[in-house]
Amino acid sequence: MPAKLIRDPSLEAWRRTSLGWPAGVALLVVVILLAFWGWTAGSDARVLGRMPPAERARLFQLTRDDAEVLCATPDLEDRCRAQVDLLSKFPECGTECQAFVARHRPRAAR
Repeated sequence: MPAKLIRDPSLEAWRRTSLGWPAGVALLVVVILLAFWGWTAGSDARVLGRMPPAERARLFQLTRDDAEVLCATPDLEDRCRAQVDLLSKFPECGTECQAFVARHRPRAAR
């Protein structure tokens, strides 16, 4: 009669727990990081939305003027992109502004 292998159920439960715990913690960390990233990504728009309209309009005009100067200078592409990104978050950014933003945003690469 061949020998049978007897499995210890407590050992199997320990293995499942030892593998599941780190995976659960890793998943929780990923969820927290994604939530934080999503919250910070919209922070400029939230701040602009809370500003008094007259103050926001003045800031929009200053940002637009800065963006036009920066984007006209080829050596300042990174600063141009940052200004254009901020400019796009203003509620005052209408069709002409959106066209300006579209011209100066980096193209998607494959």
